[in-house]
Amino acid sequence: MYIEVFLLDNLLMNLLILRLAAALLSARPPLSRQLIAAAVSAAFAAAAAYLLPVLNGPLPRAPLLLIMALSFRTKGLRGGLKAVGAVMGATLVVGGAAFAAALLTGGGTENGFLVGGTPLRAAAAGAAAAALLPSGARRMLRRRLKNESLVRVTVLHRGILRSFTGVVDTGNSLREPIGGMPVIVLRCRALEHLARLPIPTVTAAGRGVLMGFHPEHVSVDGREVDCVVAITKQKLTAEAIVPPELC
Repeated sequence: MYIEVFLLDNLLMNLLILRLAAALLSARPPLSRQLIAAAVSAAFAAAAAYLLPVLNGPLPRAPLLLIMALSFRTKGLRGGLKAVGAVMGATLVVGGAAFAAALLTGGGTENGFLVGGTPLRAAAAGAAAAALLPSGARRMLRRRLKNESLVRVTVLHRGILRSFTGVVDTGNSLREPIGGMPVIVLRCRALEHLARLPIPTVTAAGRGVLMGFHPEHVSVDGREVDCVVAITKQKLTAEAIVPPELC
């Protein structure tokens, strides 16, 4: 393999690894930092393949994990270890996708290199498979976060019992003005006539007032909580917006 092809192939795969690691970390590192880290790693791989075979061992390659992880801005030792772990995991997944593509095209490994039955087709299939991984990882993370942030809200007041699917929103910092209790915002016509307590709101659209009430019983995921319920006629992202402190 020509060295320029080798460098280009490694650069592409390193960028795919960083893209997948960024998806796993929910981060957006600058493209310039990704390019520098990917290029340094590709140059190291070329040196190991063409000049110094001793660099092919696992220990000499270990610093590459740190170099790749440096493309992410992290805070503290824990953040750095998370970045290294994400790069390591992404490397295994992307490498596995490329290896699977080589095997499917009748190839395998030869002297530490992947060889496909049809090299160009194998490279294209491996790159295409790896390129789909970051978006898939992001979808899985979004689904997990969405499921973890959903709660069941049950309200009982003056003989009216209603249940809602609520979403935990860290941006909900509403407080009842007298007692300072947290506020659950929901949309429900059956409870509108009970809302007589004004609750000031401040949003990106400006200041306003929601009407609410202090229910006899409120539970979040079956646990009784003490809060105020505010009624809105606006369309919400869920049936109820719940402050995180009530979960």
